[in-house]
Amino acid sequence: MVDLPKSTRGKLIISNSSVIQDFFHKTIILMVDHDEDGAFGLVLNKPTKQTLESLIKNLPSTAHSDRPVYDGGPVDNMFVTIVHNKKSSKDPGVEIIPGVYMARSYDTLVEVLESEETQFRVFQGYSGWSTGQLESEFEKLSWAVSDVTEEIIFREDETEELWRDALKNKGGIYKYFVEHTKDPLLN
Repeated sequence: MVDLPKSTRGKLIISNSSVIQDFFHKTIILMVDHDEDGAFGLVLNKPTKQTLESLIKNLPSTAHSDRPVYDGGPVDNMFVTIVHNKKSSKDPGVEIIPGVYMARSYDTLVEVLESEETQFRVFQGYSGWSTGQLESEFEKLSWAVSDVTEEIIFREDETEELWRDALKNKGGIYKYFVEHTKDPLLN
């Protein structure tokens, strides 16, 4: 029997690469919301070849204009969002974990881009699950749930390395396998 989480809101879900071989292969997802109606999250480790200036027209030029946009998931590529830690923003958006927010406002995006000390990532698209869909994937052992830190949210690493480190941070058997096997979730 699988111990299903009631909600993964404010957590990471880490793909089991031995089960998932599609878009979500070796991904980690920051879960923004999860309740009885479904779930919503953003993939943290899939940078695109697009930059902020190529995605968002008429964006003021800043030191961050050439930063990559991340593929938040396979749903709705017109959905653009920013995850940031600028608590003092006029409209920071929805708080995902303490001190980290998700916003969709152009004004918030510009405010964050003009800040020197704010950490952020911009996502195009999202990952979504309808009622019971994510729970069904948990029953198939498709995902592992882990706590999240600001460091992981804003860390820009190679995609597989970030995925492996998320498993190491989970600890226990996950850490052992990531350090001792080619694919830690095959066993």
